[in-house]
Amino acid sequence: MKKKFVLTITILVTITVAMVSLGFNIYFLATKPKSASGIFTTCKLSIVELKAESENIGTSYGSAEIISDDGLMVTNAHVITYSKLGQLYTFDSVSVRFIDEENYRLAKIIKYNLDLDLAIIKLDNTNRKITPMKIGNNSLLNSGDDIFAIGNLNNNGLSISKGIVSVPSIYVTYNNIERNVIQCDLTISDGSSGGALINKNGQLVGITTFRLKDQSNNIIYGISYCIPINTVMEYIENE
Repeated sequence: MKKKFVLTITILVTITVAMVSLGFNIYFLATKPKSASGIFTTCKLSIVELKAESENIGTSYGSAEIISDDGLMVTNAHVITYSKLGQLYTFDSVSVRFIDEENYRLAKIIKYNLDLDLAIIKLDNTNRKITPMKIGNNSLLNSGDDIFAIGNLNNNGLSISKGIVSVPSIYVTYNNIERNVIQCDLTISDGSSGGALINKNGQLVGITTFRLKDQSNNIIYGISYCIPINTVMEYIENE
């Protein structure tokens, strides 16, 4: 009887230790920061190349992120609009292309806000599996945090760059509008507009938006500014 009791206790202790170990491993894997390769692999099907076309002005290229199961996407307003003779227009057509597809898919403009430089677009046809981005919280960012940007850099397809958060929240005047943005030490270029700013856990925390120029009108490379995701979600929900 005593041997059976000891054996039962031993089995229970073994099972408990195994469960604790399994729980720790699951927690560790869930919270372990992802590598740049891991982040790109995880997020690449949730970010698209964007093309906006008009006979009057030509073609504009950028990026966009999927934020809902029904194909809702976010990008920059300046990617899907243009100014001519003092008048503001939207491009005649907007289309997006997934990294695993050759052809573009038509999208429609839902709304945009030039002051925020945000635009919401939606796929006309969602006859494919849609994978939305995981949404983070930019208020949890700290100076020095690793940060990643994925976008259609120079219209050469999606690529990833890595940097750090320089300032989590800063007010910068751009195009005569004061904006609350995230300042990052990373590389973006033409085509990156509307791309994804991603934290070390693979969550969307901002939208890559603009770079500044120096007094000689030369682009300042290595410093980029991004719209906080909290601003993006507030715009989506409240307007």
